[in-house]
Amino acid sequence: MRFNQNTSRVRRIVAVSLSALLLPAPDARAAGADFNGDGFADLAIPVPGESIGAMSSAGAVNVMYGSPAGLSADGNQFWHQDSPGILNNAESDDQFGRTVAHGDFNGDGFSDLALGVPLEDVGSKIDAGAVNVLYGSAEGLSDAGNQFWHQNKAGIKNKAEPLDLFGSALACGDFDGDGYSDLAISAKGESIGEKVNAGAVHVLFGSAAGLSADHNQIWHQNSAGVLNKVEANDFFGGSLAAADFNSDGRDDLAIGVAQEGLNGQTDAGAVHVLYGSINGLTAANDDLWHQNSVLIQDVCEAFDYFGHALAAGDFDGDGFADLAVGVPYESLGGQAFAGIVTVLYGSPSGLLALGSQLWSQDQGSIQETADPGDFFGFSLCADDFDGDGIDDLIIAAPEEILGAISHAGLVHVLFGGGLGLSDVSNQVWSEEALGLGEIAQSGTFGNWLASGDFAGNGTAGLAIGDSLEGVVDAGLAGAVVVIYGISPGGTLSSSHEWTQDSPGILDEAEDGDAFGAGPYP
Repeated sequence: MRFNQNTSRVRRIVAVSLSALLLPAPDARAAGADFNGDGFADLAIPVPGESIGAMSSAGAVNVMYGSPAGLSADGNQFWHQDSPGILNNAESDDQFGRTVAHGDFNGDGFSDLALGVPLEDVGSKIDAGAVNVLYGSAEGLSDAGNQFWHQNKAGIKNKAEPLDLFGSALACGDFDGDGYSDLAISAKGESIGEKVNAGAVHVLFGSAAGLSADHNQIWHQNSAGVLNKVEANDFFGGSLAAADFNSDGRDDLAIGVAQEGLNGQTDAGAVHVLYGSINGLTAANDDLWHQNSVLIQDVCEAFDYFGHALAAGDFDGDGFADLAVGVPYESLGGQAFAGIVTVLYGSPSGLLALGSQLWSQDQGSIQETADPGDFFGFSLCADDFDGDGIDDLIIAAPEEILGAISHAGLVHVLFGGGLGLSDVSNQVWSEEALGLGEIAQSGTFGNWLASGDFAGNGTAGLAIGDSLEGVVDAGLAGAVVVIYGISPGGTLSSSHEWTQDSPGILDEAEDGDAFGAGPYP
């Protein structure tokens, strides 16, 4: 399956270039979390399978701090719900930290950390879900002022019910443009009326005192002005991404509905975009994107899961954020679940289908080929990995087979430029190819991705999770590989593998910890 991308990209550039000259060009790139405000990005690593005492899969998060040499074990932290001062307590199967997101909720210049606990029981409501929030300081993350949010919290719209999965996806953005980060929280298992698992998204707004229930919002497909309608098992909010797609100074929210049925095609998938305003997110001009949208390449088919993963970045450097949409279950030429990625570009009117791109492992000069079960596009990450001022896109195929090794996994790199993402100088990395002395093994390399300028050198580093990585004497405990910058020439500045058995890291690797696991499935 091949498409001509260049002609439509040129038409889009002509359409928006004059307007772009009249608007500011904010940096849409993620600078990474800086919990201690020292100018180096820090990394929070989910460990949702961690046992706390006798509580199996209670969950935890390891936090590593950046330095001129990159991430370091110095001052690293280990957080869970039995950590001193943390609200609530560890319980079996909570999966504390299964999802993480960072933003400056109180505007003090230090990044804060939101931690999803999607399987938290709220009272008698099993798996209703919750979110813990830790606030940053000059000493890093602290228990001071930490918060515990759920749907039975005073002032929060709606109420906790079994299997709501509140916290199953998170995204931070300044949706009302007041200078404080806000938090979007998925409750993808929320029932709307009689429609079970229809899904909903809550929004908490930041303030000088941190996140607050004041003016909080809840969105679903029966909300006034939102396109489409509520149906059972849509799981609205299964993925989230926040960015300023129309460059108006307020962030917008892309909401994945990967199990949306369209035109009789079960689980074809769709993505909503709600735009920011002075009052927060609004349904005015709500976008609904899917593979039957005009000018979007490919068509809706059953079990494509369009919107399973989302990532936002400015891939053409025009000041408007763009959106990458993972479609990991897409079949290509008879190759079931090979996977593709669709890219929509931003403009003064928001995301456009004109000039959109489709990427697969059978596209142009992309390395590797599409094979059954690769799940290309299962996870995505956008940032400036080569330091040229324009964002690049990381696309994981965590089930890629390497030789005789099944589920070995790969990550692809597409570099951004003035015409958007290109396959020129594209790269592909496996654990074995990174020169860490590792050999490819059955795991899920790439099932979690994160980025930040960990070394403070103006170039983003990439963290790649493999939650099924085998660790000596610890079974399938999990590992995270960190790459410090990627050049189009194919060289890496350096890379390092971290596990809970790395020298100085708090706690220890244990079978089933899932160190570096991706979002809740």
